[in-house]
Amino acid sequence: MPRLSIASLCFLALTPALAAEQPNPIRWDMESFARVVPPLKTPVPGRLPLFLWNFPIPRNDQLVKLREDGTLRKWIGLMAARGCVPTVEMGWEWTPAGALAMAKTLHEAKQPVFVLIPPAEFVEEAVYKNCTVWGEGPDATRKNQTRKWPCLPLADTRAGAERVRDLIRPYKAAGIPLAGVWFDDEALPHPWNGCFEAQRKSEECRKHYPPGVFDKFEPFCEYVYNLRSKLLNEVMADPVIAMFPGALVGNYGEFASSKDVPFEGVRPPRTLGKLVLMPSAYANTVDLPRQFKNGEGLTQEKADRFYFRGLLRTVSTCNANKKPGQVSIPFLSAYTPDNPDPRFRFGMSRPAFRELMRHVWLRGADSIYVFNLGYPTNPQLVTPQQSFESVADVRAALDELLAWPEFDERGEPMNFAVPEPIDSAPIWSGVRLKDTAYVRAFTFGAAQKFEIEAFPGVRVQVTASPAGENHLIRREGR
Repeated sequence: MPRLSIASLCFLALTPALAAEQPNPIRWDMESFARVVPPLKTPVPGRLPLFLWNFPIPRNDQLVKLREDGTLRKWIGLMAARGCVPTVEMGWEWTPAGALAMAKTLHEAKQPVFVLIPPAEFVEEAVYKNCTVWGEGPDATRKNQTRKWPCLPLADTRAGAERVRDLIRPYKAAGIPLAGVWFDDEALPHPWNGCFEAQRKSEECRKHYPPGVFDKFEPFCEYVYNLRSKLLNEVMADPVIAMFPGALVGNYGEFASSKDVPFEGVRPPRTLGKLVLMPSAYANTVDLPRQFKNGEGLTQEKADRFYFRGLLRTVSTCNANKKPGQVSIPFLSAYTPDNPDPRFRFGMSRPAFRELMRHVWLRGADSIYVFNLGYPTNPQLVTPQQSFESVADVRAALDELLAWPEFDERGEPMNFAVPEPIDSAPIWSGVRLKDTAYVRAFTFGAAQKFEIEAFPGVRVQVTASPAGENHLIRREGR
């Protein structure tokens, strides 16, 4: 998952001065979280909860005391009322005692227990630990310094799988059923940043690849992504599911792709096996210079349109390849300030982000992992208020859709297309439920009427507007 760079942490962020003037400023605490994020109006038992990358609950031994005095149970209840569940975090300043205290309290509160294992090089460090064949070459992520790239096919998954078993075994011993385990592995194997060139250059490494893989980058990319799927299943999914049958397992950023619908229009065909779909769709300031050179002409409205199209395209091209029974939990962010240049300090506005969420829910998302940031940093690049508001917007979009009883039946997504250009075209998403369809139509341009095929052979006219329009359509017509 994109981390804030050192450069990003070395400039003075524009933190709203309102906090000092408000009698009850929004702080990084659960009381502020509960004020900003309203409870769900339409809770649905059994639905997957929302997941938050950052939430204002400790990760260390403080959790033991909070469990003992009842505070942790209260906080879990506050999040549950808002459709969220805290993960059991096994990274950063976590402690085994704190993690177990969180898991026990969740279980006692009858909330699902999801564990987060966040080390970003979890797989690479384990499967290539004893690799003896390497290719040397520059690494773009290390300022093109030369590194030794392990020969990717020579992965040994046994140590990684055992490491996963060691991490989750205490929950089994405590009688706590895990509903799922999330990972944040972002390292090898992948085809990027000089890996292709280094593998191709090594005569010894080439011997371990199938013929034709190095003819050009595309077959190498396809081979490596499917190798990645295989390794993640063996290291992550298999040991978790063996110990906790029925548990979900997912890793940040993992996507499905096909020849008919390539992920983001360019990625090779790929399936994920037992893994949850977790594509990453962030309003990241690092992307803006690609569209707005030197920040020329960049406004909030233009940033909203740029992000809306990109993020919806990411989720749509992944979920269009979702297999029956497969779960999709995309990572979504309204504001990821990885670019320190003040000319590009635009995230998504709240109305645009909330509208985006309405369409994400209608395009096959079973839950959302909100990359909300907000954890205390110096300078504070994402304020607690911004963090909690992004959670509130995801929750609000879900609440709106759950108000339609038919939506809870989990219908079939009707549309994965993203118009280009997006400036004035209608954008619509919907779910079809037997003889009923629920459709949301929106446009950044003027209000307009257009036709969609609501059911096979049944075309109806709907309206899109900048405010967004909801349509409930019966097979026999409106």
